[in-house]
Amino acid sequence: MVKRLVMGAEAAQKAIRSAASLPGADVALARAVITADRLLARSAANEPTTKRSAVGSVQEKVTTVLVDANRGGALKLLERLDIDDIQDASTLEQLAVRCTKLKEYSAALQLRHRAATLDPENPLRWVALARAQQRNSWGAVVHDPVAGLEHGPTTDASAARESLAAAQRVAPAHPHVLHERGKLEFAHGDWPTGLDLLRQAAHLEPHAQRWTDLAAAYRKPHVADLDRSLEAYERALLLRPSSPTAFRGLLLMGCRADQDWARLWRNAERFEAARKRRGRTARLELMAQMRPMFASGAAEADISAALVRFNVASIKGHRLSWPTTSLLIYRLHFAQRMTHGFALRRSQAERTIAWLGTSSAGHSRHRQKLLAALVYLERYREAQQLIDPMPWEPGSTPERHRLKKMAADVHLIQGRTGPLVDYARSRAQDLPLPGEDKFGRLIAGKRVAVVGPADTGDRLGAQIDDYDVIIRPRLMTEISDDDAARLGSRTDISYFSGRDLTDFMPLARDAVATGGLQMVVGRGLSRASFTDDQPEWLRFYRHDFSLGFHGPPMGIGRILYDVLQFEPAEIGLFNIDFFTGQTAFGPGYREDKDSGLGPYSIVNEIILAHDLVFEHRLTKAIADSGVLTGHGVAGQVLALEETDYIQALEESPALRTRRGSEGPTPSP
Repeated sequence: MVKRLVMGAEAAQKAIRSAASLPGADVALARAVITADRLLARSAANEPTTKRSAVGSVQEKVTTVLVDANRGGALKLLERLDIDDIQDASTLEQLAVRCTKLKEYSAALQLRHRAATLDPENPLRWVALARAQQRNSWGAVVHDPVAGLEHGPTTDASAARESLAAAQRVAPAHPHVLHERGKLEFAHGDWPTGLDLLRQAAHLEPHAQRWTDLAAAYRKPHVADLDRSLEAYERALLLRPSSPTAFRGLLLMGCRADQDWARLWRNAERFEAARKRRGRTARLELMAQMRPMFASGAAEADISAALVRFNVASIKGHRLSWPTTSLLIYRLHFAQRMTHGFALRRSQAERTIAWLGTSSAGHSRHRQKLLAALVYLERYREAQQLIDPMPWEPGSTPERHRLKKMAADVHLIQGRTGPLVDYARSRAQDLPLPGEDKFGRLIAGKRVAVVGPADTGDRLGAQIDDYDVIIRPRLMTEISDDDAARLGSRTDISYFSGRDLTDFMPLARDAVATGGLQMVVGRGLSRASFTDDQPEWLRFYRHDFSLGFHGPPMGIGRILYDVLQFEPAEIGLFNIDFFTGQTAFGPGYREDKDSGLGPYSIVNEIILAHDLVFEHRLTKAIADSGVLTGHGVAGQVLALEETDYIQALEESPALRTRRGSEGPTPSP
């Protein structure tokens, strides 16, 4: 289905661009597309997004493709537009939607101001205006999932708050207004108040999207209420059993929270039953056959039997949905059936390629998903041919950055760091970021030791201390003689995840003040949520590896990826065993509940948000470039072939799931 839609979009784009090349035709075509949009989707401009039909959604996508294909004509049409001559608020709203798609945020703001003036008793006009005020002009730095930190629109939260107050004066208990107020406050104001408003809206108008938005708020790191997030996703799935958004969220939260596998499988059966009718009987029969694998106290024999049934069904051409297959992979990985789990993920990558096709219709996000699947399958040559040289002329600067970034990452996975270094240098010139110059001075041409948190048994502290710069995830402030022998005696740069950075800032500030630390680095993704003044010793890194098929690299992988862009003389990797050792972390690195896999443990993220095999493969690729050397156990594990590494994961005590999480019991 997706392949046909993309091919159709590509054909439409070519036709539009060809016609628009005729003198004066670009504006005429833009006017025709927007007029058709106004006639076909007039009612959508007067309804909340939760009310949109499937047909309306397709119509919206078609219009977006056609307008984007003739961007020049659309912009010329907007320039000729006299907003004051338009007397219809619905027309203004539809034009504002088009402007937003074209990233002409100031124009969208003007149009929605006019619409609210013409139709002040309609609360949706004020809601739309508030949305425009949250993306009202260029001048901010935002996070792009592929290109990383980019130029983006600014937010006028105060003005948006006033517009939503106007909407609430018109409709005091309107669920959509409460919902929008909740989203604004959660993101830009008092998050507990925002959460309460989102909850009120969900109860007033029990709609699946209301509950998925509430669930997404509960799962944010600064809230981290996993149980309530799970319950909200489950409520959304009950309201709309075919919702992949609700089901994906539910299974992730269930695996992060209490790991009640039977509950997750019941919801999977609900989701599969609501999917398309074709093949439903066979799917549900397979689901019933696999149910024992997810039962409380399931034995190893139950898992083995379920896998046999799954493989037989696959041979017959029966297959489960993507999220249900992902749940199966998670179950296998938590049961330490790594070989089967990673083989199933490879089949997901093959399925992705067949589903997407290789025509991206000038859409970088489509190309990113395709490249990630090819890279996961180690089909590097095909991936490179699809991205380097640049496959199409991008319509915007961010699109150009995405294409260049993906090309650099395809080269990196093949052991070539030059394109990534060049890309990072050009992006630094285009968008200088605080702390980057200082970080560059610390790293460029230096010998850098990256020291992980694993208890490998290595005692290479003296060798670590011999490096010019020592980098660690998080911060060690109290180092005993034994710690120094194992890990080295100092920390020059600390990297923090988003969930840790805020809590550790006072400690980091003291360490910098006393000379025990030179810099702190946070994730670029976390930059927007850091509301304090940014000290000169704090830096947010620019971007992650963009072609992970199942999530970005983990902490050490992110550090390596970031550091190598600043051209160190060499990187030494210490105290990391890629989770093949006795424990996930060394003593004291995390709380006891986060020391291994199990309910509510942060260690679950290595399975749910990352891919251990690809992490190992990417690190080997960086080592192949010649800049990285693993020492001690790190070097030994890097030297393993992939099949041997997977076998080591299956035998690793560090990956045994704690009791109480419904893990498999040995067969009698």
